[in-house]
Amino acid sequence: MKKILPLILILSSCATTTTSVYRKSAADENVKPEDDYSWVNQLNFDKKTETKYRSDKDEFDISSEEASHALVKESLTGLPQVRLEETFAKADDALTKINIKCYMNKFDEALKLADDFYGQYKNNTSYWNQLGTCYYLRADYAKAILFYNKSRDLDSKFTPPVNNLGVVYNKLGKFQKALAAFKKASDMSNFSVTPTYNLAQLYLRFGSVGKALPIFLGLQKRSPKDIEINSALAAANLIKGDFTNALAIYTSMDKESLAKPNIGLNYAVALKLSNHAADAISAFNSITAATDSGNKEYAQRVEKFIRN
Repeated sequence: MKKILPLILILSSCATTTTSVYRKSAADENVKPEDDYSWVNQLNFDKKTETKYRSDKDEFDISSEEASHALVKESLTGLPQVRLEETFAKADDALTKINIKCYMNKFDEALKLADDFYGQYKNNTSYWNQLGTCYYLRADYAKAILFYNKSRDLDSKFTPPVNNLGVVYNKLGKFQKALAAFKKASDMSNFSVTPTYNLAQLYLRFGSVGKALPIFLGLQKRSPKDIEINSALAAANLIKGDFTNALAIYTSMDKESLAKPNIGLNYAVALKLSNHAADAISAFNSITAATDSGNKEYAQRVEKFIRN
């Protein structure tokens, strides 16, 4: 499942070409993403033994150290390239391999695999969900929506595509639709962490700390070592003005986590607000690629704040 990983702006809150037949058909027919899938069933492929959906394949084979991180088990978002390569090498499932290739930005290879396994997986709801994620990562949001809805068409009780539609809508700025999707996905499954996490992230993005904080607290109890959940909980406390609890959560993290911009920038803010100005500057200087394009504006604001 996809999860949203926004850099929570604490300061604001406080103050590839393919030749696949079915992909070409979607473009040629100008299919409306949420309505028509008839073109999918008009294709001619050699008949093959079909593989049914298996829920155990929706969790990834990861290291024992990461096994306690609920979000990592449900999504590859955020895994570094080397970990993706390791996971791919251990994978024995075609859908997992397709998914990993997409996260590695090897879209042509992923979609070639999807073509090769179409006959085996064409009635497998997870297959279409994985294709949707591939197109989402490729920034082709219309096709992502199309394939997520095809997945839902096969199994209306399958949670991942509902959550993933929320991620697409969030990306497109359709926040009411995103909120509805995350709520529905969260209600559909008491076991999946990702939709609930995404719902709380969206609440926090718009300043609804009172709704976000108890959700993050509940998620942290379920997965106390998950870095992303802890980071979100710390940010919620920081926005609330509870600097002591926020700082306690940040200081429990390892240096590698605090060096990530989406965590380290807010850690520096927490230190500054807790009257540890020198430590805030030191924390800022330890952040890897703090001024990369995606973080540049916020990083500049944080640096100005902690140095004044």
